[in-house]
Amino acid sequence: MYSPKIREDLVPRIYRAAKEAKVPMTAWVSQAVELVLRDAPREPQRETERKEDSHANDRTR
Repeated sequence: MYSPKIREDLVPRIYRAAKEAKVPMTAWVSQAVELVLRDAPREPQRETERKEDSHANDRTR
């Protein structure tokens, strides 16, 4: 199973948030990811689509 590395600078923040919520860090991270994915589009954009979108936004500014 894939286990992504969490950025080192986020670990202390996650630790404190999980401790405050009185849940294990793994549970806290899982809940956070679930919240983000619930509102995310079903199909993630491909890298080329994101670049095209960002270039289009640059032209409108």
